[in-house]
Amino acid sequence: MLPTATFPDAARATRDVLLPVVAQGAILRRPAASRAAELLHADDRALRRVRALRRRYGEGPLLIRLPGRTIALVLDPDHVHRILRETPEPFSAATSDKVGALEHFQPHAVLATDPPLRAPRREVNEEALDSHRPVHRHAESMIEAVIAELHLEGTFGWTDFREVWSRIVRRIVLGDKARDDTELTALLDVLRSNANWAAVHPRNRNAQERLDLKLGEYVENAAPGSLAESLMHSTIKRDSRIVEPGGGLDPAGQVPHWLFAFDGAGIALWRLLAVLATRPDAADRIATEESALRAYAGAAAQESVRLWPTTLVVLREGRTETRWADGAAPAGTEFAIVSSVFHRDDEVLDFANDFVPEIWLDGRSDGPWPLIPFSEGPAVCPGRNVVLLTISTAAHHLVTHYDLDLDPHTRAKLTDGPLPTTFDHTAPRMGFWRK
Repeated sequence: MLPTATFPDAARATRDVLLPVVAQGAILRRPAASRAAELLHADDRALRRVRALRRRYGEGPLLIRLPGRTIALVLDPDHVHRILRETPEPFSAATSDKVGALEHFQPHAVLATDPPLRAPRREVNEEALDSHRPVHRHAESMIEAVIAELHLEGTFGWTDFREVWSRIVRRIVLGDKARDDTELTALLDVLRSNANWAAVHPRNRNAQERLDLKLGEYVENAAPGSLAESLMHSTIKRDSRIVEPGGGLDPAGQVPHWLFAFDGAGIALWRLLAVLATRPDAADRIATEESALRAYAGAAAQESVRLWPTTLVVLREGRTETRWADGAAPAGTEFAIVSSVFHRDDEVLDFANDFVPEIWLDGRSDGPWPLIPFSEGPAVCPGRNVVLLTISTAAHHLVTHYDLDLDPHTRAKLTDGPLPTTFDHTAPRMGFWRK
């Protein structure tokens, strides 16, 4: 059997590592909890706790007994790679907690699916998102949507910027007719907020049915150049028996996750803009890139997610007993990989607490230490190319046409010493002044 934390150590690990993730909201961030996490330096506390557990228990994974369940906290970098490489079998991405959460708004998404249906649902996503191409087939439409909406002037906070970003997302995913469909985003937010509580919160079936109806209409009447159109093309040749709504592939049922994931992309972009406001050399380098495939801007986007992961914890569930150097984990064990613990370990990474986009261009990010802003392995984010295109396009447009005027408090946080390990994205206010 793998090492098991004593009751005091389990309590400390829960307090310092697991509880902050739950409190902030894995599905929809809770602003008050995000502010508290920054004030309490939550990610610093998590890293210190994991280091102490490694020293006491070895490489693990370390079993933490909680009422009614067992969580294996992943401590070793090689174990991170193994778990992600061996997804979905034996390490399923459709963990009990994740399924309980996603059932609120995307019950048929690939993340909530086990084999054998997982493979065809994953394939549909990859085909629609052009996962194996550096630039999506509808890149021109995406770029047009980004630039058309980013005519900013004045001072913005996160809520203001998110409204702009949501218009971009709706146009990219569903087409221009969805631009002003704020009800759709509001419905999704309600369901995501409920999903933070997983199976504990009752399902809002009225809101879910309304969301499904709206998305079904957009997908059925897919706008040219939208991801919905790509989705329909990826399923049209398939056996109709497995593409019916409510069963089989359920193409429209994949769309809520795209909208959900794009919200994280907006958070990453907002943090990146705050960093660029304090680093004019990096902003100037982004502004000079001409092609749609902007390598440095894309690297900067990945660096934003490395520094402040938008997926706070990566979860996998062992469907069978799994064996490790220190023992075995029984079937049903849930493995938790806390991203920041690996991304910000300054005992291993000399760039841990600095903004260094170059690591994504010169090979340093490919070392044995896990840097996983988009996960890795068979369950790697299928929309990575789309996310990087939209963030890099937005960053390029804004630093080219605007001076970014960051509020003094946030500027001090990002310039006085190492970058903070926890950065509340709701805190910055930024002025956009035309050059």
